[in-house]
Amino acid sequence: MRNKITPIFVIIALIILSATTFFVNKRTAEKPPTAINGVLDLSNWSFEKNGIISLEGTWSFYFNRFLTHEDFVKGVDVMPTPIEIPSTKESMARFKPFAENKFYGTVRLVIKLPEGRSTYGLRSDIILTSFKLYIDGNLQGEVGKVGTSRENSVPYYNILTTYFNPESNEVELIYNTADFTAEDCTIVAPKIGLASQISQEVQLGLGRDLFLFGMLLIMGIYHFGLYIMRTKDRAPLYFGVFCLLFALRMLLVGERFLPSHLNLSFFVYGRMAYLSVFIGFAALCGFLYYTLDGLFPKWFVRVSITLGSLFGLLILWIPYSSADRLLMIYAVFGFALLGYAMIRLVIGIWQSVPFANIVFLGFAFLGITFINDFIYQITLRNTPSLIPFGVAVFTLTQAYTLSARFSNAFTRAEQLSAENKAILSELKLLNSNLESLVKERTSDLQKALEEMEVMSKTDYLTKLPNRRLVFAKIKELIEQKRSFYIGLADIDHFKEINDHYGHVMGDEILVLLSSIISTAIGGCGFVGRWGGEEFLIVLEMDEFDSILKKANEIRRAVAEYRHGDIGKSISITIGLCQYRENTSLDILIARADEALYQGKLAGRNQCIFKADEKSENVV
Repeated sequence: MRNKITPIFVIIALIILSATTFFVNKRTAEKPPTAINGVLDLSNWSFEKNGIISLEGTWSFYFNRFLTHEDFVKGVDVMPTPIEIPSTKESMARFKPFAENKFYGTVRLVIKLPEGRSTYGLRSDIILTSFKLYIDGNLQGEVGKVGTSRENSVPYYNILTTYFNPESNEVELIYNTADFTAEDCTIVAPKIGLASQISQEVQLGLGRDLFLFGMLLIMGIYHFGLYIMRTKDRAPLYFGVFCLLFALRMLLVGERFLPSHLNLSFFVYGRMAYLSVFIGFAALCGFLYYTLDGLFPKWFVRVSITLGSLFGLLILWIPYSSADRLLMIYAVFGFALLGYAMIRLVIGIWQSVPFANIVFLGFAFLGITFINDFIYQITLRNTPSLIPFGVAVFTLTQAYTLSARFSNAFTRAEQLSAENKAILSELKLLNSNLESLVKERTSDLQKALEEMEVMSKTDYLTKLPNRRLVFAKIKELIEQKRSFYIGLADIDHFKEINDHYGHVMGDEILVLLSSIISTAIGGCGFVGRWGGEEFLIVLEMDEFDSILKKANEIRRAVAEYRHGDIGKSISITIGLCQYRENTSLDILIARADEALYQGKLAGRNQCIFKADEKSENVV
């Protein structure tokens, strides 16, 4: 098991090493300066050594005024309000001169750059819900459409990357911005760096997003295929849903690939981002439930799906300004489920539940990044979005888990196949091919069935037909309207033989006489064991003389045989009766029995024929 898990840890280690470039901002040896009263002094900042810097600090905000570079050159007649960037609803409330969160205005920062001529790059993410950027009075771009009211403004989220060659070491950034939709007062600190550094960050970020999108898309489609092939196992279905939803989210957030290439409406874009979280987390819980069968209770997946569906419907209905509050409410339930899942996974590891350790590893990474991004969503202060990192680790570990489950199933199937081959090889030693083996087994089965059939109709000692078979044969003769005679034969003085020589000898004599009588009858009829020392003989003859002759042949064949172990011959007495139409078998056998009784009284070793109710013939 340890050898199987090692590659996963190697992959995770590689992801962690690459995360420095892909997900985490570079740590600088020197503490970056911050803006003070709308001015940021970077004259002593080495971009070559320390890299890109985030423009955090105190900016100048002019509420409900759209100002330009020319206005500041001429001089403005209003005092700016200092605000802290990055900004949230809570931080903005400390500086905003009014309570309402629907407003517009101008954000201004003057940057003092190092000496020398260089090409710089500037990345602007969220500046309220729409903004227009001016650098030294030159319009660099617009995201959405800024306006003075909800009617003449258009909200949009996108990253604006611009490159510029400053004419002097002092650069003025002016953002005309507005928010009449989200009402969250969110302003993310722009980042400035050398053009090559900003370009590299854009390329790495876009490469990260597209790589993760491709990985999640392929994983999602692959696991949907697994589910289609085996719908009984729902774990691939939930994992596929999770992968596809977060693949979509990769294109919506981060470098915002979709908003950059498609003119998505703010309603669609914003709600898709929230839906991917609500439904994706429910799919994640479903994946845990079905992957670790028996570890999680049924209510766990039901609650998660119910919450995901409910909040998913609410995000489509409520105003976007309430989305953050809805997310906070969902976070309470989500983190409760997250904590419960971690506890159950630890229990699963303790109980040695298969794959619980791998699932715990990936889930822990994902949970940590969820918490980090939730804090960032509220404060904008900690490390930016790490969900791509968590999703990558989680996807790889859980893909390994599902692959390992299927691999174990295939391995078990191969083992069973090998065992079957071994069994077939052993059987082939006895038979040339499987077909002959089947035929042989079929033949054996048929023989067994025939033996059972014979045993059910044959006397176990003499191997003669028993009463059941004798009756069946007689009824068959009656149905065919054949003429026949019935004879009851009894061994004379058989009790004396049993008493004197024992029952074993008696059984041997019964077997011997059975053979003698059957041989003597030949093709003229058949004989069956009637019970004890009695035999029932059926002779198929029409002539009375022939019947008498055959009966005497049978009697003499028995009498002429001398049994060596007892030193004397044995005789039988036979009572005969002819079958007549519409005569019941019971009456027929009773008449033969009367004839037998008459033969016993007459001295034994005789054949007595019962002709009718009044007469009998002695032979």
